[in-house]
Amino acid sequence: MAEVFLMEDSEPLRRVLVEELREAGHNVTAFPDGSESQDAPLFGEADIFITDLMMPNVTGVEAIKNVRKDFPDLPIIVITGKPPEAVEALPVNDILHKPLLGGQLIDLVNSLSTAA
Repeated sequence: MAEVFLMEDSEPLRRVLVEELREAGHNVTAFPDGSESQDAPLFGEADIFITDLMMPNVTGVEAIKNVRKDFPDLPIIVITGKPPEAVEALPVNDILHKPLLGGQLIDLVNSLSTAA
């Protein structure tokens, strides 16, 4: 079981992802944008960080930079609708492209949580 922090601005998608992750046995803390990424002590509790890229206030790219500053080894998964070439240089463990395929995120979170 992993402590997963999820940032996704689409409320319906966020709700579905939280439900799927919890059903797979993970604890999930969800946020509607990247603003919480500026709270370094908060992210000390995360085992895995999942973020969308296009969000209001603080984007996913900014959130990744904020988190990487204090937690360079925290596994990060990006979920995005951007084309692969637009995100391949990001300092993340994996990139999943929307629409997500069934079980794709859960399989990745499970593999990252057992690797830690």
